[in-house]
Amino acid sequence: MNKGTNKSKWILIAASLIIFVVGAYLFTDSGEDKLVLSTDSKPMRKAKPVDLEDFPLQWNEVKSYEEVNQFYEERIQGLKLAREEGLTTYPKESFPIPDKDGRMQVNEVWHSGHMIHILYSIDLSALTEEDPDGEGSPYLSRPPALEAVHIKESTETNEQSFESHSRELNPHETVVFENRVYSLIQVPPITEEWGYNYTREDIGNYDEEFSTSFRLRIDLETIETEGIPIRYKHDLEGHVLDTFTTDEVYEDGNVTIEPLEVNIGVASSHVKMRVEAEDEEIGQSIQAVIKSEEGARHPISLFLSPTQEGNIYESWFHPASELPGDVSMELESIHLKDETPYSFDIDMTQFEDERRVSKTFDKKVGEAYDTDIILKRVNIHNRQQMDIELRYEPHEEQQNKKLVGAQVHRLNTTPEEQKKYGEVVSDNGKTAEAVIWGHDQQGNINFPLRPFRNSENLTITVKRTIYSQRLDHTFDFQ
Repeated sequence: MNKGTNKSKWILIAASLIIFVVGAYLFTDSGEDKLVLSTDSKPMRKAKPVDLEDFPLQWNEVKSYEEVNQFYEERIQGLKLAREEGLTTYPKESFPIPDKDGRMQVNEVWHSGHMIHILYSIDLSALTEEDPDGEGSPYLSRPPALEAVHIKESTETNEQSFESHSRELNPHETVVFENRVYSLIQVPPITEEWGYNYTREDIGNYDEEFSTSFRLRIDLETIETEGIPIRYKHDLEGHVLDTFTTDEVYEDGNVTIEPLEVNIGVASSHVKMRVEAEDEEIGQSIQAVIKSEEGARHPISLFLSPTQEGNIYESWFHPASELPGDVSMELESIHLKDETPYSFDIDMTQFEDERRVSKTFDKKVGEAYDTDIILKRVNIHNRQQMDIELRYEPHEEQQNKKLVGAQVHRLNTTPEEQKKYGEVVSDNGKTAEAVIWGHDQQGNINFPLRPFRNSENLTITVKRTIYSQRLDHTFDFQ
């Protein structure tokens, strides 16, 4: 009798334990305290063990989660600082990969303003396959790919989704830790009309959950995951570390520059300034150096974006890191536009029997602003297009003005607008327009060859040039 009673007692205890375990699993799988991530995004659910030595994909394995964090911080500028400032979120969400023995997990999300970074991991066990005959390797020979992420907002009046594409998870884009492969995907910011065509004014503050699903490709099989709620948070003010102003105004001959405000940010920094050039048209950029109190120097190119306020321009630049204390900005040069043209000839008889050409010349063909214009290379593509590469060599390294390669037209202009600054005329009277662009000491000219099939000589005219004027002033901000 006692033996039967004891046996029944142990059966009841075992049943109670089973109910407790199942109940705990159900609670943690659906509640806010789900045991997937800790507050520092470290995975707590153990992934099924896989022998990485037998894996055909040569992924880099790390020994600690700190190395996983370092991997991400090396690839995402500003992530370390964003974490310190509390600007990232930890969704605490994992979900099964359909028909695979493993799960995917969203570990961290950072909305930096101009981009959303989604940091995720995939169980290595999901990248294996069952072999009923026990022959061959159970491991996949091709790396998986995260092909798309779908972010959907559903309200009574609005439903939107965005899809972004990624590449295969190659070794240099991943690390492996404790039977998981870690990688990331980057998508544009969430705006009213999601996509790559947005302005900074479209990006506002929000803190919302959106249903997010993923499309994976594993061994040529496309897999759609279920949608899960992911929190997306963006704090405009939180991304600004410091704001600086100055009362100084720089005036030197025909150029006036007055910085109105400088914001040093986590993901990007911003400067607003008044720029005027008497009797000249302002180019697209100012070259400068941001300096810290400790003497650190961060060279920047300020691409000038015009505002509705006349001669007021805005520019954004990447901060190297947090700049404690006061900062200063040293002006180096400004790009200005000139309508004075220059021309040179190309002898087409040397290319008569060739469909594809890549020929180096290194020949001086002109001079402007004490800068030699060197014909460096001519490329011909199937007798359809000609690309001409120029090199600009200033006579002195520190001269006041020099010819430079740069966009001669504003960004986002039409193709017709881009072509009006270059002209090609042949010896037999044929003409064509040319696109002009460049950077630093290089200039490029591109035009169609079809009109010049029977021409022996081409005269190329550049109608607008960009020159760099040296500046020598430092603004001290407080």
